[in-house]
Amino acid sequence: MRPLRQITFLLEDFALQTPAQQLLDRFLLGYRRDGEFHRPAGVRIVAHLAGGEHAELSRRTTAFGLTRAPSIGEALTGADAVLAVPARHAATPAAALVEAMLEAAPRGAGGFGYGALANDLAAAQARVARAAARELTLAAGTEWPVTWRLPEVDLPADSRVDEALIVVQGPTPLAELHALEGLLPVLARRRGGERGVRRVRFLAGDALWRAGDQREWSWPLLAAALSRSDSPQGDTLVDGRTQDLVGLGVVPKLARDPRGWLVEHADGVRTTLLMLDGVVADHNFAVRLREGQTISAQLLRAPIPAEEHFSRLAAVVENFFRTGKLPWPQARGVLTAGLLDALHQSAVGTTTWLATPQLLTR
Repeated sequence: MRPLRQITFLLEDFALQTPAQQLLDRFLLGYRRDGEFHRPAGVRIVAHLAGGEHAELSRRTTAFGLTRAPSIGEALTGADAVLAVPARHAATPAAALVEAMLEAAPRGAGGFGYGALANDLAAAQARVARAAARELTLAAGTEWPVTWRLPEVDLPADSRVDEALIVVQGPTPLAELHALEGLLPVLARRRGGERGVRRVRFLAGDALWRAGDQREWSWPLLAAALSRSDSPQGDTLVDGRTQDLVGLGVVPKLARDPRGWLVEHADGVRTTLLMLDGVVADHNFAVRLREGQTISAQLLRAPIPAEEHFSRLAAVVENFFRTGKLPWPQARGVLTAGLLDALHQSAVGTTTWLATPQLLTR
């Protein structure tokens, strides 16, 4: 076990109901873990806020013993672990915070970035290399790989997967990150593991529905994913009726500015990432195995204000800081960064397939 005497938070901004507040408070005040309320004992929590002052952060200094550092350099002095957290709707921490962590964190420290490892493949690879050169253990991610699944299912080990789909909501690029963070860990258990992505294709509006009608993605798989939702929108909100959203054909009517991506993996597995605001208000996935079985679940987004799914992430991050063992393969973080860039390029540059040979891992 590594010594864990100081955890430094590098914050781009701070506000209630943001990842910055949820994660900082868990390490500062404690969180529910393993059947008890757990507070990291003997750990000094230091925070540097790039955006200046915030009343809630100041209150944590006076009331709960948070140590404030006026500069990044002072914040990193003596840190055994560093946690960089981006602004509310950003997919990765600000480059200045990550670069400072890689440059000035004490040799051998653990570093965790909330969100993606970087905004593109080259930057992610460069950050991994720089961390290794300074003997820093670097990881990045969100709560979605570790939150509860309803039901608590997983792919059987060495499964042969035919197709997968995930439904999420929210703005770009955060929703796309959530979709990748939710689905890639599920698919990692398939036969041969993840070997990268050959190509991606962006679809929006009517083109998205036509692609489903032409079986470029699967309506039945969408129905399986939505069957796990406990937040169907539309008439259910009016009078509580139950509805087969796909079977009744109301998904296109409910969806606001729908967008999605088709992703073809190196092993031939096809995945669909759907951002369907207005259809449901939770994240749900479905995977069809080669033998015909469908596995589906909801990724629990616990209600505000506590958002207890952040407790699951805090436990994983604390274990990482104490053991130095990565919580998930670093290659997945690199692939996620590369995919975020590819998804963006396909959305602004083409309506056809965008080849991604740089994302083939083996």
